[in-house]
Amino acid sequence: MRDPDLRARIRSAAAAVEAARDDLCRLDAAAGDGDHGVTMAVGARAVLTRLEAVPTASDPDLVTQAALGMGSIGGAIGPLWASGLLKVATAMRTGGPVEAGDEVSRLRALGEAFEGAIVGLGHAKPGDKTILDAVGPAVEALRAAEADGLPLDAAIDRAVRAADEGARSTAGLVATLGRASRLGERSRGSADPGATSFALIVAALAGVPGDPERPAGSST
Repeated sequence: MRDPDLRARIRSAAAAVEAARDDLCRLDAAAGDGDHGVTMAVGARAVLTRLEAVPTASDPDLVTQAALGMGSIGGAIGPLWASGLLKVATAMRTGGPVEAGDEVSRLRALGEAFEGAIVGLGHAKPGDKTILDAVGPAVEALRAAEADGLPLDAAIDRAVRAADEGARSTAGLVATLGRASRLGERSRGSADPGATSFALIVAALAGVPGDPERPAGSST
């Protein structure tokens, strides 16, 4: 499946991360080092640099370059994004041509590839207050949309909403993994920055206007 707008979508996601940098840092400061926004912004710039170097790349190659860009930032979130995107690129290469009407099935498979990589590397489970709490609902929304026979646009809308709702639901959770887990109950009350930035990126990739203040705030 070749998306003539994929490069533009990735650029939009990078711009959304840059715009939300300070809000994501403030969110991370509640339970971490306060650098998530800066880290993701550095990753976004690395992705753009990678894309500029491959002006005629195929879709799987674009995703691979995005993975390499995110992997270059290190920390905890960089390897997660790199692993997830590499799995997506592999699924894109091996999935074969997409038949008309089968687009939702392919997108669901790509989502499952990303989710599997996140679980495999980070060993998180739903409710641990991690990026998975946004990834999981988005993938489940795609499964439900496929089962309901929805068209691609409607399936994407469901996934975007589910990711956003999942991210903001983490404000009510206690972190059990990562730096925030050291705070115990004190980690409750603010949304997980990794889940928040994932939801932001998904919305930007889908072309949904986002409000960086909204996911970075409370769960209401």
